[in-house]
Amino acid sequence: MSEKCSIQIEMPDDLEASADNLEVLRTVFQTIITLSRECGSKSNPELQAMLTDDWQVHCGLTWSASAERGKEFETATGKTKEEALAHLRQMTCLHEMDGCP
Repeated sequence: MSEKCSIQIEMPDDLEASADNLEVLRTVFQTIITLSRECGSKSNPELQAMLTDDWQVHCGLTWSASAERGKEFETATGKTKEEALAHLRQMTCLHEMDGCP
């Protein structure tokens, strides 16, 4: 078994080292590590079950954007924030067809 590694980073002076901020950073770094290993550890029981059943499994991150106005609600996803927002704008524009807001 290999020795666990850790990294240290220098945080900007204006970034408060609150528990919430540190948890966000930890989650982001863990996500990068997971993505570098495709779907993460093959010891994951759900992943292992799919692989055993001959599924080819691919994982990735997706941006999600949502908008609401009154009782109307739309949501869209994309590979980038810009792509998600562009899809969301297309969806919200459908509410304004024929000049009806």
